[in-house]
Amino acid sequence: MAAVNYPITGPPVPSPAPADGSVPLRLEVRNLQNNHPDQWNLYLLGLQAFYKLDEASDLSFYGIAGIHGRPYREWGGVEGTNSPTWGGYCTHTSILFAPWHRPYVSLFEQVLYSLIQDIASTFPDSTRIRYQQAASTFRVPYWDWAAQPPSGDQYFPLSVGGSATVNVITPQSDGQTISIPNPLYSYKFAPLNPEKGDFVEDDGVPYNRWPTTLRYPSSQRSINAKSQESQVFDAMQSQFSSLQSNVNILMNDPNYKDFAAFSNHIWESDPGTFASLEDVHNTIHSEVGGNAGHMSELDYAAFDPVFWLHHANVDRLFAIWQALNPTSYDINEQSGSGTFVISSNGIETDTTPLAPFNDASGRKFYNSQVVRSTETFNYAYPETQRWSFSSDNDYLESVQKAVDELYGSISGQAASDLMTASAALPATPIIKEKVVHDSTQKPSSTSGAPVHSSSPIHVTSTSVSGHSPELNENFRGLNLGSEIGQAPTLPLSPQPSKYTEYICNIKTPKHLFHQTYRVHIFLGEFNNDTTTWHTQDTLVGTFAAFGKNPITTGCGKCKDDEKSQVIITGTVPLTRALIDEYKKGNLKSLGQESVLPYLTKHLHWRVTLADGTDKPREEVAGLKVSVVTTDVDLPVDGRPRFSGIYVVHPEVTEGRPAGHGENDQV
Repeated sequence: MAAVNYPITGPPVPSPAPADGSVPLRLEVRNLQNNHPDQWNLYLLGLQAFYKLDEASDLSFYGIAGIHGRPYREWGGVEGTNSPTWGGYCTHTSILFAPWHRPYVSLFEQVLYSLIQDIASTFPDSTRIRYQQAASTFRVPYWDWAAQPPSGDQYFPLSVGGSATVNVITPQSDGQTISIPNPLYSYKFAPLNPEKGDFVEDDGVPYNRWPTTLRYPSSQRSINAKSQESQVFDAMQSQFSSLQSNVNILMNDPNYKDFAAFSNHIWESDPGTFASLEDVHNTIHSEVGGNAGHMSELDYAAFDPVFWLHHANVDRLFAIWQALNPTSYDINEQSGSGTFVISSNGIETDTTPLAPFNDASGRKFYNSQVVRSTETFNYAYPETQRWSFSSDNDYLESVQKAVDELYGSISGQAASDLMTASAALPATPIIKEKVVHDSTQKPSSTSGAPVHSSSPIHVTSTSVSGHSPELNENFRGLNLGSEIGQAPTLPLSPQPSKYTEYICNIKTPKHLFHQTYRVHIFLGEFNNDTTTWHTQDTLVGTFAAFGKNPITTGCGKCKDDEKSQVIITGTVPLTRALIDEYKKGNLKSLGQESVLPYLTKHLHWRVTLADGTDKPREEVAGLKVSVVTTDVDLPVDGRPRFSGIYVVHPEVTEGRPAGHGENDQV
């Protein structure tokens, strides 16, 4: 098939171009819904039209979603440089993870934008100009899963999973609302499996026979399975604390100023770099899809409409990190397995082609250097409006303030709780293994062989008027009631202080079981019913590994990664949960003399496979769970200052199945 060379430019800037150089913003999905009703209406109509495009077209929803995984065939005629059986363009477990997804989401946005312009032009004369004006600045929304949701909504947006239908105004409805299938709720394949073999039955899961995308399917074997959206709401509520803490660490810990550490989950032998943007991203896929849902299987994930909201937010976090670290974008790592178009065992750099995405000329592929700025594709985010500031320093300060307000600043009662707990006993560190981060240290190869009520992030012990009651039911959670992007204004601790951040590190072979598997971290007792683990009160967070079966997957990189036993890492922060235990009287302080023995007794981890069955920890070869600590300064401005020095505490996990021991490699 000859290359088609689709140019990817993103939607155009409205004409005439603004004198200040501004570009339209991608908005949080609930902001778009609540404050921009015409764009929201067009967004829903545009998605509906997108879904109706012929699946045989590269530019259909089916065609673009298929770039991410199945059906593992050429897109746009872009041929592979590896073996013809080496399918898959996507760059997971790679330093190119974030840069590759930027033009991918922009391609989706560009096609959707074009459809929305067409729809706006067909409205009656009385409203056409209004809708065309709204359409001219449309950009795809993002779902900020790490920020406190606005009052009246939930941690999984109600607009996405709250109803299978939605009301819209169409060009033909004479200004009246009509009900249509909610295009954010699911995607209906039409036809299913258009070319025989596009989808397959994977370990008994009938992806090739399910007519729509599913979240937490009611049966993993029946073709009549239904989505269980309530499970998504519960899961995202339970994961919120861990997600927000992880984003805070990624944006503020100096170890993650190195792009390789920030971007992807490939193991580096450094306990201070086990977190990553890719790892946090994995949790969303896992907990939105549930056992065997489309989002939790990367082969099929992009067909779920929420994928695009999720990846717009991943791109946003990438853009925010870039703004905070404008000179740190070193891309130079062994590619290991490569992809359909990236050669194996080469070096991935900022000039490595991000195929199959062609630049505006249509004659060459984008690379990470060219896609470094979101303005290449004519969009920005509320936090990244560089044109609004007269100096780089003012811009940097604004971005940091936004990060603090959304994910990281400590305010009011939270600071008091944290300092009281930290000072209750003198903190004499119990040091077993101390590691000072060295950003120059790299592995030789890529194989490398419940939300709690108090927290160092935006926590208060008192209710805020107007907060959605749904968020508090059966949930030891944050209780702020602030709108997205608006932190409550509370008095800060008058004196600078210091506290210890406790983190659970997880290291494991990605493809060990040839399927997705999860590591659940608990602080306290839990029941034996694995189907309830994602909502247990004692759940602190979940780590997900998206393993693949080398026999059934079309992903060549996955096959090679499985063969080389690639190791990945992730983190589940524990501090919020520990503050909660302190406030209940279960801990004397947050000093290590109190916390480490408590973790030895009460920290638990369990493993489940893709279908939710329990996998004995002693059978998870290569899995290592450890506890690390790092000191954090808390100045009077409430902005945490992470030390970047991590201490490993093998005494907490030694001797337990899959627990890190004194003599184990970090």
